Amino acid sequence: MSTFLGEPQMNKTRLKGGSLSSTYLCHPGIGAPFVRKEVSLIKNREYGFQRWYSQLKRLQRYNHMFPGVFPKLVGYGREDDQAYFDIEYVDGAVTVFEFLKETDNPKLIDEMFTELILVMDSMHKVVLPSSDSSYQLYIYEEVEQKMLACMQNARYQEFTSYSKIFFDGRSIVGLKNALDEYLEMFRQVFKQQNETFTHGNLTLENILYQPKLKKITFIDPYDENVIDSKLAEYSQILQSANSLYELYNAAVVNIQGNQVSVDVNVPYGLEYFNNLFKSFMKQRLTPDEVKIVQLLEISQFMRMLPFKMEIDEDKMLFFYTLGSSLFHDLKLEMRE
Repeated sequence: MSTFLGEPQMNKTRLKGGSLSSTYLCHPGIGAPFVRKEVSLIKNREYGFQRWYSQLKRLQRYNHMFPGVFPKLVGYGREDDQAYFDIEYVDGAVTVFEFLKETDNPKLIDEMFTELILVMDSMHKVVLPSSDSSYQLYIYEEVEQKMLACMQNARYQEFTSYSKIFFDGRSIVGLKNALDEYLEMFRQVFKQQNETFTHGNLTLENILYQPKLKKITFIDPYDENVIDSKLAEYSQILQSANSLYELYNAAVVNIQGNQVSVDVNVPYGLEYFNNLFKSFMKQRLTPDEVKIVQLLEISQFMRMLPFKMEIDEDKMLFFYTLGSSLFHDLKLEMRE
C-alpha cells in the first residue's frame, strides 16, 4: 500500500495461524486496529490462494446470514503479488485452545462450552438437502486425492510403503493400506440425507472467546468441504480436543524409519473439555452418527497432508500416522 506525504504509517504485527497465508494485527495511524490476512497470488495457489479465497467468500456470506458470529469483513484487495482481506479485531479475545490451556476451573469451561454450543446450533439449525452417497466423493477428494498429492514427496513415498508403522510403541497399519476397510465402514454407517451451514474448519484455534463478555466468535471459515454437516463440524472439534492437533502441531516429533514418537502434556482444561464434548455427542447423536464423527475425525488429518508437505515434512508423516492410529483404535473399539 502506498503512503502519501503526511499519511500515517501502518504498523503490522505477525500473528499465529495460516499454513500458506500470513495473518497480521494492523494498527493504522488513524482508526481502529484490524486483522489482515495475506496470501501469495503466485506460490502454492491450489492450497494457498484458493483456500484463502474460500475464506473470503464465506466471510462475505456469513456476515449477512449470521451477524455477530464472525468478525466483520472490512475490505479486500491486491498489493503486488499478494491478495489480502481485512476483518475487525476482536478485542480481549483468546482462542478456545489457549483458553483451555490456561483454565483449570470447570465452571469457567462449562460457561464457555454453553456459549459454543449455542453458536454452533445457530448455524446448524439451517437444514439443506443432501445425499447419502456424498461420502464417496468426500473420501475420494479429501482422503484419497490428498494422500495421492503427497506421493510426489520422496519421504512420503518411502514412509507409506511400510506395511506397519510403530507409533509410540504400538504397531498399526497405515491408512493407505486400509482404505478399503475405511470406505466400507463409512458405507455401513453413513445415512445422511441433510446438511447444514457450517464453519468448515472448526478447530479450537479457529474459535475466539472473550471471557469477560462470555462471547464466542468464529474465525477462518473454510468452504471446500464436500460434506457440510454438523457431524463434520464435531469431528473438527475432536481433531483439537481428542486428537490434540494444536499440541502435536507445536511439538517436536521423532521419526526414524517407520518408528514415530512424540511427547506432549495434555492440560487439564483440554481434557475436561474433551470429555464434556464427548458426553454432549452421546446425548445428541445416535451410535452410528458418533461413528461417522470418528471416521470424519480421521479424515481431517488426511486432508491437511498436502499443506504440511509444503511447510513441514515431519508433520506430514506424523499426521498421516496419527490418522492411521485413530482408524486402528476405532476398529478395535468396534470389535469390543
